[in-house]
Amino acid sequence: MITPRQMWASFIISVCLVVMILRLVQRGKLDIAYCWLWLVIGLGIVLCVTQYRWLVRFGSLIGSLTPTTTVFLTGLLVVLVLCLQFSLVISAQRRQIKRLTQQLAILRASRPQGGEAKV
Repeated sequence: MITPRQMWASFIISVCLVVMILRLVQRGKLDIAYCWLWLVIGLGIVLCVTQYRWLVRFGSLIGSLTPTTTVFLTGLLVVLVLCLQFSLVISAQRRQIKRLTQQLAILRASRPQGGEAKV
């Protein structure tokens, strides 16, 4: 079972995470498209701390012997989902950069040779 000290420490850390995410979005440092995933993670941590028995039940459902194993496995899956999301974003941006580079090359090639205006 989780001790009250562990519960409060986890609760405070998770609330700080949620507040930090909201502040980053408010300041424009974190894009709104990514904040939802981080908010789900932060609120999931709050939920696991406040409803510890749900974590124990979920662990027994997946065959985990201890709640620590359940948290570790869930954390690993979250990291894999984050990596997949970032790979998708990087791939889309790479395609966009390629298209923009090709369009810039076409514009430069179609520009008259006499004028050396910067594009």
